[in-house]
Amino acid sequence: VYKRQLLTGVWTQAGNELPLVFQRQAEPFTLARPQEPVPPYPYTATDVRFDNDAITLAGTLVTPDGSGPFPAAVLTSGSGAQDRDSMLMGHRPFLVLADALARMGIATLRFDDRGVGESTGTPIGATTAVLATDTLAAVEFLEDQPQIGEVGLIGHSEGGLIAPIVAADSPNVSFAVLLAGPGLPGSEVLSTQTEDLLRAEGMPEDGIAWRMGWNDQVIALSASDGDTADVAGQIRAVLDEAAANAPGLFAGQVSDTAIDQMVAAFTDPWMRYFLAYDPAPALAQLEIPVLAMIGTLDLQASSADNVPALESALSSNPDATVIELAGLNHLFQNATTGAVSEYALIDETMDPGVPQTIGEWILERF
Repeated sequence: VYKRQLLTGVWTQAGNELPLVFQRQAEPFTLARPQEPVPPYPYTATDVRFDNDAITLAGTLVTPDGSGPFPAAVLTSGSGAQDRDSMLMGHRPFLVLADALARMGIATLRFDDRGVGESTGTPIGATTAVLATDTLAAVEFLEDQPQIGEVGLIGHSEGGLIAPIVAADSPNVSFAVLLAGPGLPGSEVLSTQTEDLLRAEGMPEDGIAWRMGWNDQVIALSASDGDTADVAGQIRAVLDEAAANAPGLFAGQVSDTAIDQMVAAFTDPWMRYFLAYDPAPALAQLEIPVLAMIGTLDLQASSADNVPALESALSSNPDATVIELAGLNHLFQNATTGAVSEYALIDETMDPGVPQTIGEWILERF
């Protein structure tokens, strides 16, 4: 029987075209992820469900061995619909974090985002504020568990925006840990992120200058309070002009299809809310212990910009600590460049010092 050994094609996304090659292998390819825990575990992991109005959220409650009560944290993921382990490029950082904290005597609850895994509902149209109600429902679930003591939040990336929103509104949240959580408005975060990531991936400087010339106009329009239909028309006009002036190498980035995709993305309710949202007021309201951590190679939430913003917003809180971690990227891996393309190539899921620091910080207080 003849079997093809190689399939080639072109992957097209957002106006970009990349070679796509599938090659038959003798054995399945697996990524090395040495930090993922394997049984037997020195703790109990239980599948649970809890409701947020009409939505049922499914997750895993991890409790250390013993009678408790244990300090506990709700783990809240970053942007995009993710499963309870925050799976990304073969890494499961929330699984690794929950395992490490349980071994230190700290319980965790992580859950599938709405519309993902075993959770119902849909992420479509859900802003950061709406998603915060899911985290609040998780906090309320933990409060009813007899083996759980003080309840806090650990949020990564967008979860670092959600944690202060929930903590500012709920008297039952005792602490907040912000992992790569921004201190600046989303419009500033995305602008810096775009430029940093393009440079890390090797785009020429003339291409970066051209991209940022229209990118920031689109961001400003999306972040405005204008009518969505009007904003869509204005964004399309900016992109049409960018297409007309695109250097030859970058013309594909503003094809008709790419323009349609970008108009849809930048008029999405989640994006408009995120770009307009300033986390500083919610951060400034926090009177509970707060630990914020960002890596120096984080190209999605720049430490150079966000660390000073976090320190300023938290300046009136006597138990707020902001830590800049040398050489760590957005996933808190030890990295070389911080580029997104590097995430999957690194075997390490999370620098072991990160959960250790989080656990010690929590146990010093509860």
